[in-house]
Amino acid sequence: MGTFGTGPFRSDGALDFLEELAERPPEQHLDALRHMFTYVLANRDLLWRGFFPDQVVTAAALVAAALPGGEHVQHRLADLSDDTDIALLPTSALHLAAPALESLLFVAGPDGPWHQGWPTEADRLDGQRTVHDLTAILRAAI
Repeated sequence: MGTFGTGPFRSDGALDFLEELAERPPEQHLDALRHMFTYVLANRDLLWRGFFPDQVVTAAALVAAALPGGEHVQHRLADLSDDTDIALLPTSALHLAAPALESLLFVAGPDGPWHQGWPTEADRLDGQRTVHDLTAILRAAI
């Protein structure tokens, strides 16, 4: 059974996504994220087959970490340094704020699939706080 937490980097799927991204040269990270958001938005019907909500939340969090107000997300990412070798994105990630936000809201909006199946009310509320924080950072950058 996999781990699935309420933070943007707290699931097996999130860590797998970060590891795959870390295998690419850092100069390709922005293009990989841009491709992911484009794919998600163009292929919404492939949710659960072509991509998973936790991967999208993680990708949006990476963009948020590179934006003003994303310092606490940067700290969460830095805490993973033993688990993955992902570098922070350059501040030029600003152009990804809008597609990151749209993708995030698709998978983790109020009734989005990322919020379904939390085992406790506390987890559900933590998940909502995570998305609220990421959404605020991304919206402020647009």
